[in-house]
Amino acid sequence: MRLVTTYALGRAAFGALALLAPAGTGRALAGPGGATPDARAFLRGLGGRELGLAFGLLRARGNAIRPWIAAGVLADCGDMAGLAGGWSELAPGKRGPGLAFAAAAAAAGLAVLALSPPEG
Repeated sequence: MRLVTTYALGRAAFGALALLAPAGTGRALAGPGGATPDARAFLRGLGGRELGLAFGLLRARGNAIRPWIAAGVLADCGDMAGLAGGWSELAPGKRGPGLAFAAAAAAAGLAVLALSPPEG
């Protein structure tokens, strides 16, 4: 359970950062274009998504944990697909790190999912 809590708190921290400081988060993830008004609006939504997943995980117990972890993995895979789809428009120095960040989040979720008790 401690692993799930750590995973959830990591999502919550990123979510809070994206929600409260979208311009800085956007620049870190995507370069100068990440601070535009459109990007900031998107990042606030992303922050809300991350906070929602984190709070769902923190409140879930027993078998109800696994669907929340799976939802996080799917969201992270969606982020990877979005980055791949916008690859040519991203700042060259942000492409690899952005994709690596999303892939690491998905891999962490898969690891937590694998170590979580199975439903049954």
